[in-house]
Amino acid sequence: MKQMIQKLLILAAGLSVSINAFAAYDFKVDGIYYDITSSTEVTVTSNGKYPYSGNVVIPEQVTYGDNTYSVTSIGDRAFAYCSALTSVSIGNSVTSIGENAFRDCDALTFVTIPDSVISIGNYAFGYCSALASVTIGSVASTGDYTFCGCYRLTSVTISDGVTSIGDFAFSGCALTSVTIPDSVTSIGENAFGYCYSLTSVTIPDSVTSIGDSAFYWCTGLTSVTIGESVTSIGDSAFSGCNALTSVTIGESVTSIGNTAFYRCTGLTSVTIPDSVTSIGNSAFRDCTGLTSVTIGNSVTSIGNSAFRDCTGLTSVTIPDRVTSIGFRAFDGCTGVTRLESRAEVPPACGSYALAGINKQSCELFVPIKSLDAYKAADQWKEFVFITGVDYDNPGSVGDIVSENGGVHVAANNGSIEITGADNAVKTVYNINGQLVYSGTDTTISVPAKGIYIVRVKGQTFKVAL
Repeated sequence: MKQMIQKLLILAAGLSVSINAFAAYDFKVDGIYYDITSSTEVTVTSNGKYPYSGNVVIPEQVTYGDNTYSVTSIGDRAFAYCSALTSVSIGNSVTSIGENAFRDCDALTFVTIPDSVISIGNYAFGYCSALASVTIGSVASTGDYTFCGCYRLTSVTISDGVTSIGDFAFSGCALTSVTIPDSVTSIGENAFGYCYSLTSVTIPDSVTSIGDSAFYWCTGLTSVTIGESVTSIGDSAFSGCNALTSVTIGESVTSIGNTAFYRCTGLTSVTIPDSVTSIGNSAFRDCTGLTSVTIGNSVTSIGNSAFRDCTGLTSVTIPDRVTSIGFRAFDGCTGVTRLESRAEVPPACGSYALAGINKQSCELFVPIKSLDAYKAADQWKEFVFITGVDYDNPGSVGDIVSENGGVHVAANNGSIEITGADNAVKTVYNINGQLVYSGTDTTISVPAKGIYIVRVKGQTFKVAL
């Protein structure tokens, strides 16, 4: 009997909690439920049964009994799962919208958030699948997941008051374009992830950080300009943006995160500014359309698989401060024909860092004073053609000694004359590694005076005209 009484008491307590949950409001006026938060203010709430439908107008003031209250907030889950709610007008007295306030309102198509609102809670409009347009006033932050899963949201206006865009704020939306105002200083994790229809974005100079996966898998994104104040590009920030053909990286960026531009197959060229000190793991991996890359002079490390399988890449210059090149960093870069490393100490290479580059044909240019060091260094020594360049005296090339005394290369009346290899194929490159001739001639005319590299019968020569 004692146990039965205890069970009944527990059941009664549960029923009490349940009843209170469905009656957790102070009064109702014109179909809207309110909680009194002070002697002069109320918040919009629910009666627990999600009754709201049709068009709802939230007034600036409401009178109940002898008191008049200002409506200052919309409470957590106040309109959540109101599947018949089609529109809502929010009064200018409202300063905050709570978490999950309008979550899963499947019929809600339009909302204007007034300038009075300064905070919007997480998931406030999450998964409002019919929402097509929204105007955000002077709110300080959009909150996390604010419009996540609003699959029909094609247009958003973000006013100048917004300072941060929360994590997953617009993830999965159908946005075609977005203007980020100068007041925004940070873009959160996955803020615009999976916005497949987004075609272009300009990140203003006010933004200092781009979160991880901020534009993840925005497959329609073709161009992006990163403002001058951005200091870091997060992991996977633009990963999978396979239509991206152009990216401008601001001069304040110091790090490019792991997989930041992974599988941006449409990207053809990229300039990494001097401000960048590190390139993350797989940062440009599988960018198969990438034909040229300029790496800034401040980079000290190139991450694992950073440029792995960039099969379109033909020329790479590694700046002089680089001390390490990660595991498989350039593995699979089968198109590289010219590789230049300006570091006086050969960068330490992780396993397979330079695998996939054809070391039998790719020309390697290194500082003349470090020629012997490169010829002895792991992976670097595998290159057949290593040319020393005096970077203190641009245009000069170190002596390259032929092991075949029967071949002779010399300058003669403005042309290159080759003896001892009559029918062999000769290739001639200028000091920049550009091919200027390929054929079997023994007297070769070149376009201008200068220093040229000649390859013939497996050997390399230099000649000055």
